[in-house]
Amino acid sequence: MVRTLKVVGCFRMPKRAKVEPAPSGEGIFTIDMSSTSTLDVATASQPALSGVPAVEMQAKHSVLWHLLIDLPIVLLVAAVCICLEVGALPSRRSGFTCNDPALSFPHTGDTFSISLVAAITVIVPFFVLWAVEAMLYQDDEYNMKKRKMLASAKTAGLIYRDYIYGAVVNLTILEVVKCVVGTPRPTFFDLCQPDKALTCNDSEYVSSYKCTSTQYSRYLQIDSSRSFPSAHASLSVYCGLFLAWYLQRRAFSWHNRSVLLIPLAQVLALVYAAVCSLSRLTDHRHHWWDVLVGGLMGVLSVMYTIVVLCKNFSQPAVVSTSDISSSDGNNHQAVQRLLSSAPRVVVP
Repeated sequence: MVRTLKVVGCFRMPKRAKVEPAPSGEGIFTIDMSSTSTLDVATASQPALSGVPAVEMQAKHSVLWHLLIDLPIVLLVAAVCICLEVGALPSRRSGFTCNDPALSFPHTGDTFSISLVAAITVIVPFFVLWAVEAMLYQDDEYNMKKRKMLASAKTAGLIYRDYIYGAVVNLTILEVVKCVVGTPRPTFFDLCQPDKALTCNDSEYVSSYKCTSTQYSRYLQIDSSRSFPSAHASLSVYCGLFLAWYLQRRAFSWHNRSVLLIPLAQVLALVYAAVCSLSRLTDHRHHWWDVLVGGLMGVLSVMYTIVVLCKNFSQPAVVSTSDISSSDGNNHQAVQRLLSSAPRVVVP
């Protein structure tokens, strides 16, 4: 029985892996893996089996699932978080101790506003990922696309998708915990001006009160009881550690033209995470335990994103149907047909 073989390249490298027939044995082939960073897949061409309709059908089903299932879930989670943030949904408010000095600091604003932190968390990582992947495309040529910028943007987008997913999970947990705990901020008395604060005695504990401040907006009055944990610390730590580790895994090398450029970018990412977190203490917007727990939540979230979602930014050295770094669906189908076909593949 004679089979024709077609080589489908997932990554284009200077040296090709070759599929050669074994010296003896019918239907047995060997794969030359002399270039360990090359993923070339040998597929037995079967005219009766066409993978294009299956790929198109899978794409249509994927789009329907995204529109009918994923999109409503995303909108529902976003709506709940927004309603909790603005006070449209009821949330818990812890009481306070009368004349507590830890809650008596004046409100002086934020060194890092929440809009600035959100912009840095959402915008900066994508451009960093895009720049690094574009440089890798130029150096390694691991993508077969001819248009460099579009190819690198697509690869960066796949990593960015996992990054945003982890950030959304982190932010959702933060918002729920804030509304469940309801701890007063260090500027609670200034922002809220509770009605019971004028009539309570010494260290009396007040569990029920009403904000009477006319100087600050209703949002700041609601936010005065949402100190734990610190969202600024969690998001900045998440963003800074993600970028620092990504640059270490994907961009740093002692053979780079500039050895100090990538370490400088890593230091800037870590400094941003540290300064943004510590500013919550100097601005008297959070207690120290709020910042500590928020930072720990950021560390756990970035570990989940890097290890579970991004697979530690590593490319597989051996073809596997359970972990294929190429985003091309046709290559994925080719690997499945190869592993399920009759000829046995031996890797020396």
